[in-house]
Amino acid sequence: MKAILFASCLLVIAGCGTSSPRFAGKESSSKGEPTEKKTAGPRFSSKHVEEERAEDDRKVDVKGFVARFSSAGWSQHPPAPKPPVSQGHPEKASANHEAAPGAKSDQKMMDVILSYLGTPYVYGGDSKSGIDCSAFTEAVYAQSTSVTLPRTTAEQVRLGQPVSREDLKFGDLMFFNTTGTNPSHVGIYIGDDLFAHASEAFGVTISSIESSYYKKRYTEARRILD
Repeated sequence: MKAILFASCLLVIAGCGTSSPRFAGKESSSKGEPTEKKTAGPRFSSKHVEEERAEDDRKVDVKGFVARFSSAGWSQHPPAPKPPVSQGHPEKASANHEAAPGAKSDQKMMDVILSYLGTPYVYGGDSKSGIDCSAFTEAVYAQSTSVTLPRTTAEQVRLGQPVSREDLKFGDLMFFNTTGTNPSHVGIYIGDDLFAHASEAFGVTISSIESSYYKKRYTEARRILD
């Protein structure tokens, strides 16, 4: 009888290990997002992280960006003018190429974004000790605007109005299919083909939409702010 009880205990302990799917005893939605607040933990296998690290070939100088676009840097380094329009494509001049932020009214959101840089990625996390992509966008909007975003990527993608890639503006939400489920990732467009997000591989960072990894996984954008 003691041997049977001991074996049963071992089975219970094994089911609570890190190899258990996402969060032991918790259910997740079909969209791959948390259905309720959970104990923070990893979301995917290392495969996704390895792919992101390998294919993100347009690295952003994050330190330089912070120096340029923090509140302290704003007065010293105003946004650069738009680059010339490519010959033969004058119709493609758009906000997509404006340096960020596009106006001083955007500075509050930018400062919140910058305050989260370096925060580690933790699926289900919602603080500066660890955060996931939709919690990051939710926090930035909550701390810099009067808009309250829902918690999950699947809910956020249903908000606002669709916007084309060529017409992106500072503050637009950008969505990606990084796992085979669309959408599975969200970030905030900050101008100059850049977006801020909680990356699985790098934590909260700034990335280029033109990198091989993100360009082929980008799906759509939504405008939440007028």
